[in-house]
Amino acid sequence: MTHSAVLVTLISFAILALAYVVYGRFLARRIFRLDDSRPTPAHTMQDGVDYVPTRVPVLFGHHFASIAGLGPILGPAIAVIWGWLPAVLWVVIGSVLIGAVHDLGALTVSLRYRGRSIGDVTRELIGPRARFLFLLIIFFLMSLAMGAFVNAITSLFLSFNPDAIIPSFGLMLVAIGVGVAVYKLRVGLGPATVVGLLAFAALIVWGTEQPVLSYDWFVTPQTRAAVEEARAETTEDGQPVLESPYGATAVITHLRATGQTAAAADLKHTVDDIGTLQQPTVRTMWIVVLLGYAFAASVLPVWLLLQPRDYINSFQLYFALALLVLGMAAAFFTGHEANVIDAPMVRWNVPDAEGGIFPFLFVTIACGAVSGFHSLVSSGTTVRQLNRESDALPIGFGAMLTEGALAVLVIMACVAGLGAVAWQNGGPYTSWKSAGGLAAPLSAVVQGGGNFLERLGIPLQYGMAFLAVTVVAFAMTTLDSATRLLRFNVEEIFRSMRLTVLANRYVASAVAVAGIAMFSLLPAGKTLWVLFGTTNQLLAGLTLLAVSLFLFKLGRPVWYTLLPMFGMLTMTIWAMVAKLVNLFHESPVQWLLIGVSIVVLAMTAWLIVEAALSFARGREGFKLPGEPGARGGEEEERDEAAAHTHLG
Repeated sequence: MTHSAVLVTLISFAILALAYVVYGRFLARRIFRLDDSRPTPAHTMQDGVDYVPTRVPVLFGHHFASIAGLGPILGPAIAVIWGWLPAVLWVVIGSVLIGAVHDLGALTVSLRYRGRSIGDVTRELIGPRARFLFLLIIFFLMSLAMGAFVNAITSLFLSFNPDAIIPSFGLMLVAIGVGVAVYKLRVGLGPATVVGLLAFAALIVWGTEQPVLSYDWFVTPQTRAAVEEARAETTEDGQPVLESPYGATAVITHLRATGQTAAAADLKHTVDDIGTLQQPTVRTMWIVVLLGYAFAASVLPVWLLLQPRDYINSFQLYFALALLVLGMAAAFFTGHEANVIDAPMVRWNVPDAEGGIFPFLFVTIACGAVSGFHSLVSSGTTVRQLNRESDALPIGFGAMLTEGALAVLVIMACVAGLGAVAWQNGGPYTSWKSAGGLAAPLSAVVQGGGNFLERLGIPLQYGMAFLAVTVVAFAMTTLDSATRLLRFNVEEIFRSMRLTVLANRYVASAVAVAGIAMFSLLPAGKTLWVLFGTTNQLLAGLTLLAVSLFLFKLGRPVWYTLLPMFGMLTMTIWAMVAKLVNLFHESPVQWLLIGVSIVVLAMTAWLIVEAALSFARGREGFKLPGEPGARGGEEEERDEAAAHTHLG
């Protein structure tokens, strides 16, 4: 029996849309009780740097680009190896009942606490020790996640999509131009958007025609000569042997096929390995460049780079979503094979896999269904730009459902757009090992999506380039936003330790980048992604725990957040323990990842105990900021000092 990609997609989209209209509005009005008569932190604390009242279309784009990133693309692209049905069900059900509830809840709690992050608010909901534990868990999560992102972006630039380099970095200049035009020169948002999008489109064409082939920059002269010869080689009819744009993977394959094994090994080393100061590799160079960009983006005013960059990127993603849907529809109506789902519906046993659907599917697909990282974006940057409380519904709940829609399209690109060859012997989804590292599944999305776009008459080369830029651009928007959030987190850690002299944006940004560098320089591949997924989903469960406490203290129904919390904590602790066991059997043993896993598990257990004690204390004495008798000032400083003392 064959299944249609279009029909599966339309059913999924219909469920997501209905959930927004019915369940989202119910939560916003009855449970979280959003109230436009309350001034938001963007107005009460406006500073022109982090607190900036922003219109819904702009803020939605900024928020969506920040939470989307690689999460709803890479996770589903890996997880479909267990079958398309479990992946689709987890994305749709998870994003409605868990992910969107989580995001809206975190945004609402932060609103009620004057724009403070969810980690900082745990001091009021659970206690001072809980706040410090939460901040430490966030630090490890963000560092892990961005380390994986930096690795994936670097691999895409080198191995598969050198055509994405010029558009990805050129967009930074376009974004700065849009930010200056709108906020300083008072140019209308409409004209600035049109010019920005046209400039971005020109960058994509430029990148496609002139890909930056950086993978041979640090090889020996002999290897470079072999690479140049491979690029110039043609077939009998005069066509290039290597179809442009081509990354290092295609070149290495060609060199091996022609017997040039030494050149292939040298090229593979500079692309895959971390070098030294004496013998640098191009991989190390790109990691350093990306870390430098992350530092700069984290200290610049939000209106200058992050907000306009994410805003422009959001149009790119809307366009990509629309083209993918139209491409699938064209395949459906023309009876093309790209509409037929070629993957198995369910695949319980995957060769070489470290585990099965339970629990690893639920941590491999993170951001497409639920993500603790979203709570940091919601309560770290988005809340500081929210113009009205009611805007939290489309931005918090709606953006999560849109991300779920993106994840469904990614799944269809991998299970239908790629074709049956991907699931046959020798294909990328034959086994866990054949799927490769982090860049290979992303390349599968680009190729499968490019086949959909080809149904619309878009040349495959340009369609794949457009999707590659979409993937990389969103990964970089998450990298810069996450580094900024990590900076906020580090500042809060320093303040809680009474090291206020270090709690400035430059020192905190340097520490944040150092944390990311620690993990980005590990040769961990998919291991790093799975560990990020477990930590990320663990944070989602802890965030739902904090939101449940918030509702409980106010005397409101808690089951809408408490039941998802139990599910997330159970599944992710199970996955983390299983992954920890697997790490001990890897060669070489990744002691840093083992240590981080143990520390995060221990802090999680402690935090759950602290939360249970807070539930036991009941509602007596609970006050929101601004209410008579609410906590503040010297009392908060004493609690911070006490937390530091108790935690050693």
